[in-house]
Amino acid sequence: MPKFTKLDPAQVHVGRGRAAFEARRQFVEAIRAGDAGRIDLERSDRPATVKRLLQEAAKEAGSKVRSSWEDKSQKSLLWKKTKASRRRRG
Repeated sequence: MPKFTKLDPAQVHVGRGRAAFEARRQFVEAIRAGDAGRIDLERSDRPATVKRLLQEAAKEAGSKVRSSWEDKSQKSLLWKKTKASRRRRG
């Protein structure tokens, strides 16, 4: 007979949601650790995906960020928290 365990829904990530959660984890940690940063993309990274993950992670961390590409090659994404999100935290 299977054993059932009650869990908090916020702790359970299934399907595509789990993969997205894992992908955002580094972004969330970086946003919580500082007010600005640079993300250097690997060859296999897709620029649009990285930018979307940054925005989703900022929302998850309770912050707002602005970002722009360092150059036209889209290999480095610069980001910083907006003034409003820095005031809320501080």
